[in-house]
Amino acid sequence: MYIDESGDTLSLSQGGKNFLVLTGCVIHESEKVLIETEFREIKQKYYQDPDIEVKSNFLRYANPDLLENSPIKLKDRKKYDDLEKEMAEFLKKIPVVLYSVVIHKTGYWQQYPAQNPYEVAYIFLLERFQKYLKENNQVGISIIDPREGQVEKSFIGEELDHVHNLLRWEDHGFWQKCPNIIERVLFSTSDRTIGIQLADLFCYPVFHMFEYNKTKDEYWRFREVTFPKLYKKNSKVDGFGLKFFPDSSKKGLKFFE
Repeated sequence: MYIDESGDTLSLSQGGKNFLVLTGCVIHESEKVLIETEFREIKQKYYQDPDIEVKSNFLRYANPDLLENSPIKLKDRKKYDDLEKEMAEFLKKIPVVLYSVVIHKTGYWQQYPAQNPYEVAYIFLLERFQKYLKENNQVGISIIDPREGQVEKSFIGEELDHVHNLLRWEDHGFWQKCPNIIERVLFSTSDRTIGIQLADLFCYPVFHMFEYNKTKDEYWRFREVTFPKLYKKNSKVDGFGLKFFPDSSKKGLKFFE
């Protein structure tokens, strides 16, 4: 499971967003080479560099009609439209399973005013990965970018490693043990890891949905790209492929209407 986040852990008074979203993209080892090869071919086609980093904010701002900067900015609108379409089709068809955890930061801090919401999001995510692995009689590893933040990146590896190891070996009142997850958490930056780039591309639409309070039909990237990949049980995504916390903050959100 490759993991990346959208949003932040800053307080709203510091300019932080309303939500933190952590998304895990589960890829079976037998599919990795094929997925990576196709992703590299798209990068080569448009940038002549199969190793260039493609993330959601880079892709959105690659549009030449926008003023925002992007490391993958295109100069031709037709080529941008082609890239957007080709990337969406690629994400729609690859065989991955998604889990997203959405934390409403204000509601969370009303209950746990001194705690980092990133850690609880990670716990919820690993518990769901454990259930998936157990259902499929598999073992898995967790790979995450240890840098949190949009501009000034802060290293969060030590805290996550501690939480991850507790989850693997100990039962607790707040979490369930995750024995099917092997090894300690593995850290790799997104620019060097295809899976984390994919997790980011799937993650932003979830964040956008909640931060701008939309229904799933109001944002095509969520409706067409991310939502079909979220894990579902009996056609239900809430509580399974998508975990929202705390429940008391659901009121007024269009997604839950």
